[in-house]
Amino acid sequence: MDGRQLRKIFDGFCPFDENLQLKPEDQQVTILAANSNNWWSTRAFVMAASMGKQSPIIIQFSYNSNIKIGGDPNTIWVPEGINYTANAVVNGAKANADWIAMEADAWGADYVAVSLDHFKVPGFKPGKQYKTAATPFDYAGLLEEARDFIKGRGLDRVAAEADDATMKEYLAYMTSTEYQGFRSDFMQTVSVMDPAWGMIDTEGIPFVLDFAITRDFSMGVREGLGNSHMMLEAELGATGTSGDDIAYEPMRGADLDEFANLAAAFVEYTGAEGMSYDIGMKHAAKADEKHPADEHKLEAVQRAIIEQTGVYAAYAQHGGTGAAEVSRGLVGKTNVNTAFLVAGSQARASHFADAGAKVDGGDKKVCGTDVETHVYLRSLYESCLERYETTGSYQTGDRVAEFLKQ
Repeated sequence: MDGRQLRKIFDGFCPFDENLQLKPEDQQVTILAANSNNWWSTRAFVMAASMGKQSPIIIQFSYNSNIKIGGDPNTIWVPEGINYTANAVVNGAKANADWIAMEADAWGADYVAVSLDHFKVPGFKPGKQYKTAATPFDYAGLLEEARDFIKGRGLDRVAAEADDATMKEYLAYMTSTEYQGFRSDFMQTVSVMDPAWGMIDTEGIPFVLDFAITRDFSMGVREGLGNSHMMLEAELGATGTSGDDIAYEPMRGADLDEFANLAAAFVEYTGAEGMSYDIGMKHAAKADEKHPADEHKLEAVQRAIIEQTGVYAAYAQHGGTGAAEVSRGLVGKTNVNTAFLVAGSQARASHFADAGAKVDGGDKKVCGTDVETHVYLRSLYESCLERYETTGSYQTGDRVAEFLKQ
C-alpha cells in the first residue's frame, strides 16, 4: 500500500467521532508496526497479515537494519584486508524493498505497508564546531520562520528558548556535513523504497530546531522528490530507554495545554501526519518490564491536534514491546521490535540446547537451514499473531477494504 491508502486506513480507525468524542471501546483499533531485521522476519510478518480475512500491517525498516543488510562495514563483521566500495544505504534499501514486494505478492497480502523507522538525525551538541557543507538552501530563513511560527501561536516561552546565539548554533548544525549527509541518506532511501510511512527520529532535539528539521524533510520529500503520498512521522520530545532511570512525569494543567498547542502547531507547520511524544514508554524494554501509557495526555494532545488543524495525526507508540497494554485507538500505530528479536533468539537457543550433542557431532540436519526456515520463522509468525491480538486490527481486512474504497 502507498501512503494515501495507509492514510485512509488511519482515518477509518480514527479514535474520535465527528464531535471529537472517543468512539466506543469495541471500535478502537491500533495498527501493528513490526520491525524487520532480516528476510525471515519480513516473511513471517507478511504471512501473518495474509491469514484469513487479512489484517493491515506496517513492516518497518530502520536505518540501522538497512545499512546492515546493505553491508556497511561499520555495522557488520568484516575480515581484515578487504574494502567495501558500495553505498550501503542504497544497497540495503533496494534489497529490502525487493524482498518485501516479492513476499507480499507471493502470499497475496493486500494490506502491507512499508515504513522507514528510526532514521535518527545526528544529535545536536551545543558548542560543537561543525564542518560546513555547501548547500544553496536558506536554512537561516527556515529557522527564523520556524521560531516566528511558534511565537505566532502564542508559545512565547518555547520560542524564547532559541535566542539569537542559539539560532546560530542551530544554523551551524543544519548546514553541517553530518546533517546534510544524513538528509541525503534519507532522501535516497525514500526514493528507492517508496515507503508509505517514513519516520525521522528527532528525539531530544530542541523544539525550534525540531520544527525546522521536520519542515526541511517534509519539503524534501514533497518538493525535492515529488513524493505526494508518504506519511511523515516526527518526534516531539523524547521517549525513554530501558535502564535510563529517568522516571516519567505526567503532564497536567497549563503544562499539558502548552504541549498540546505545541503539538498542533508542529503538525500544522511541518505537514507531519504521524506523531510521537513521551507517554511513559521505554525503548528496548526487558521481558518483565511493563509501562502504562499516559492516556490522559494522549487523549488531550490528539484531540487538540484535530481541533486546531483538522488533521488526524496518528500517534506512533515507540517502545511497544514494554507497553502494559495497548491503548487501542488513541495509539494509532504501535511499534514492536525487541519482542520479535527476543522471540527469535529464544527459539534458536532452545533448538540448539535441545540438540547440543548433535550440533557438536556435526549433524547436518540439525545444523542446516531448518533452524531459520522453520524454527526461527515460526517463532516470529507466532509472536506476530500474539501482538496482533493486543491491537484489535487482526482479521479486519473487510473493514480495511471499505476504507480504501472511499
